[in-house]
Amino acid sequence: PALPFSAGLWNDGLEHRWTRWSIGMRELWMAAGLALGLCAVPAQSRPLPAGGVTAAEVIEVLQANGYRAEEDVDGVGDPMVRSATDGSNYAIYFYGCERGRCTTIQFGVAFSMKQSPGLAKINEWNREMRFGRAYLDSEMDPAVQMDVDLELGATTEQLQSVIGTWGAVVPAFKNFIDF
Repeated sequence: PALPFSAGLWNDGLEHRWTRWSIGMRELWMAAGLALGLCAVPAQSRPLPAGGVTAAEVIEVLQANGYRAEEDVDGVGDPMVRSATDGSNYAIYFYGCERGRCTTIQFGVAFSMKQSPGLAKINEWNREMRFGRAYLDSEMDPAVQMDVDLELGATTEQLQSVIGTWGAVVPAFKNFIDF
């Protein structure tokens, strides 16, 4: 069933302040919480060293939460992790890597569609949704990404939260583009 993400943008009466925390974000966070709640019990939270994360650490957290995870290498030789959520395969790309520890990661997935949803629809997502940056790829297919900065360190619990958020973004985006 489709998730009820309407992501309304409403004005709270102050001309300078627009609030995005209407229905859409509330459901996004509820879905993220539900996604985490349905996962296997994760390992006890532990701090990760400053300087970022390794692919092995990300894989460990994914697998502890019931996701499949496979290490790979991207086109420039940096680590990459392949996984899936809501029936869609996605990749986690690693950036700023030194000695296997990478300062940022980026979740990404694209959807091949017979008819592109168009730039106006993609812009609507970017304007109204806080998590997940959408764009049209070179074939005009919709894609969504989410960046995470881990340079100053993180915990396994924080990674679990990020994975839960991504697990809510993907089905919300699929519903939004009518995939």
